[in-house]
Amino acid sequence: MAGTRIRAASGRMMGLFGTGDPIADRLVLMCHPTPGSGSFDPDPTVTSRWGVHLAGLDRPGYGATDALDDPADASMRELVEDLASFIEYTMKTADTISKADYTQVGLIGWGTGAAVAASLAERHPERIDRLAIVSAPAERDIPKAARRALIAPHSIEALHVDPADPALDSRLGLRNRLERMVDEAYLQGKAGIEADRYLMADASWSRDLGAIRAKTALFFGEQDSFADGDDAAWWQQQIPGATLSLSPRAGHLVLATEWEAILQHVAPNHGDVAEDQRDHGHPVMPRL
Repeated sequence: MAGTRIRAASGRMMGLFGTGDPIADRLVLMCHPTPGSGSFDPDPTVTSRWGVHLAGLDRPGYGATDALDDPADASMRELVEDLASFIEYTMKTADTISKADYTQVGLIGWGTGAAVAASLAERHPERIDRLAIVSAPAERDIPKAARRALIAPHSIEALHVDPADPALDSRLGLRNRLERMVDEAYLQGKAGIEADRYLMADASWSRDLGAIRAKTALFFGEQDSFADGDDAAWWQQQIPGATLSLSPRAGHLVLATEWEAILQHVAPNHGDVAEDQRDHGHPVMPRL
């Protein structure tokens, strides 16, 4: 996964990570949980051959993104505009360099990142055509999740992942990728979590979810003690036409166990990239 820094509309330098095929015609943006980093790929062996360009940006204070001087200044509106400006810039650049047609993009929100994704889909319907909400608590619990992260251990348990979750051992390299994501989230100490604490307390993101026009799918695990069926029902009630996939044996790592189904929703039919073109005839084993 490649990483760089870009200057956002707010003037802040943000860490940007991309994987998959950078010249694919389908762009998907993933919003990470608390604590987290935009560098996480749920399953590189799937992503690398899907026919999609998967991107993630660190929120303020995480990874390579500048921290706020005062965490209380965290603004959901400002963050959403930074993400929207990134999408617009990427669309223009792709059209100029490769003639890729990023008319609209797919969006994924995992955990507290669902609040960011939903806010972006609501405020910029012209940019987002498909939305996936994954293992996300309901509105009342998202601020609590961000606050709890302040006292959580510096480990994958801070992500509300059960250490005994079988997906950690059955999915190649998953534990390593999660641990890397957490380590990158703490590169600036708890600056990112502090900012998220205020960001997620901004209830404006949840006030008009009925305005979302993107085709929305919800992905939850029945064994998830952090985001359960009641949370899934709340999201389904808020977003018009949202469909629900409830995996009976999955926990909070349904993002990884159902990654193919999630990509199929946000980037249908492999982004319309033919089988023989997805790895340019030279399969490469991605970093796990």
